[in-house]
Amino acid sequence: MLAPGLLISAIRARAVTGSVPDFKDQAISYGLISTAYFAAVTPLFHVGGGLDLPRWLWSFLQYFAVPVVIGLALSYLYQSGLSYKVAAKAKLHLAHHLPAAWDYVFEALPETAYLLVTLQDGTQIAGRWAKGSFASSSKDERDLLIAEMWSIADEGEAWSRLTPSRSILICGKDIRHVELIGE
Repeated sequence: MLAPGLLISAIRARAVTGSVPDFKDQAISYGLISTAYFAAVTPLFHVGGGLDLPRWLWSFLQYFAVPVVIGLALSYLYQSGLSYKVAAKAKLHLAHHLPAAWDYVFEALPETAYLLVTLQDGTQIAGRWAKGSFASSSKDERDLLIAEMWSIADEGEAWSRLTPSRSILICGKDIRHVELIGE
């Protein structure tokens, strides 16, 4: 039964940045997570003299509620970076979970950051990484949605927000490089 592994993985996947694994890798992952889950949790549901609950409630807890709680806990651990902090205290170096620098940069980019995107033809597009901006994690196409476009000023002058305000979607194949400019 893969249900607990599926629930845990699905909830955790909503919190994790990066590309989605192939189906065969997901199926293996579900199986491994379900196996580990049942090995660790099933004995707790078969303790004699414990709580006297109806069978349907035990099944609900074992197959749904506990996997949801574990998925949420794993999501918290991921987003808080706690596993890296614990590993650093133990003097262990963990391989990074993100497959590309693209995901690493855009995962934690603050809304105060400005971008200067240079396209393959040399055109430059300026913008602010505002609420609503998005960087695709697809390994096939690294699209970029900049929610606030800005005009590029001459040297020494400040950039200004375009009026009326607008957003731009830039296809990954058109991007040569992206400069990140802090405020």
